[in-house]
Amino acid sequence: MPMRSRFRCPRCGEALTPWSRELELAEALNPFESQTWLLPSQWFVRRDHPRLRDSYLGGHPASYPWLFAPLTRWWLRVHPDPRRTAGCCGLACCGADLPNLVCACGLEIGLGYRDCAGPHWFALHETVVHEQAVDPTPPRSIAGRLARLRQRVGRPIARPGYDPGGRNAWHRERTTWNEALRLRAVTIDCGGGSEDPALVIESPQLPAGAQLVVPLPWCQLVRLVVLGEQPWAESESPLTWMSGAREGPRVCVSRYRRRVLLTAWGPGQASWAVTIEVRAWAEAWAGLRG
Repeated sequence: MPMRSRFRCPRCGEALTPWSRELELAEALNPFESQTWLLPSQWFVRRDHPRLRDSYLGGHPASYPWLFAPLTRWWLRVHPDPRRTAGCCGLACCGADLPNLVCACGLEIGLGYRDCAGPHWFALHETVVHEQAVDPTPPRSIAGRLARLRQRVGRPIARPGYDPGGRNAWHRERTTWNEALRLRAVTIDCGGGSEDPALVIESPQLPAGAQLVVPLPWCQLVRLVVLGEQPWAESESPLTWMSGAREGPRVCVSRYRRRVLLTAWGPGQASWAVTIEVRAWAEAWAGLRG
């Protein structure tokens, strides 16, 4: 019987994660791509997963066995000591002796990494309380969805991507979102093959014949289409990925109220941003998933 899990603080009992499923689909795991989540949100893996042995996490501390995608402050907070958190481009991890994630009650309970080299992940200490329950809505037809996605992504992308500008839009500075082109309706497709996939976004708000082309790793496309991962995160920790096949761009997607901000940074000066109505973005993903 399919099960789901939730993890609680061993001191105060507060939930540290939402209800999550253990990830078994290897193609949704990211052992190597930098600035990309290790796995989809609301899923977890154990540190001894076979695909992690020869990855960036091959030497991950055994005392932090539960691995997740980055979580927001609703669940875990960053340690107040900057010596445990300051990295080059984001949250750094200094090892098992210096945990950098804490429960709301103040207990040091996790390790987190959101820096520039390697996957982004959070991990919980072995002392957390592991709660389990029957999964009321387990995912179905994963093998069929994966086969259909492989067929669909195999089509070539006929036209180059359009640059809509908006380089001054920042996820955490919501007043800058208005500097990005606003798309009120969109459709999403994919192409380029599983080795170098990309999203193709069309909208009536783009010039005639124009399309946005957004490269992404195969694992991220699998998460969004096959597993139905939510296609955004909160602005404090946007959904993030980078295509190693093209060495960029770094793509971030976050939501605030009724809009989603999609940014693509680099390589070089090739950066742009758009905002999209939340309902239109969600419906476009539902259409791609079929």
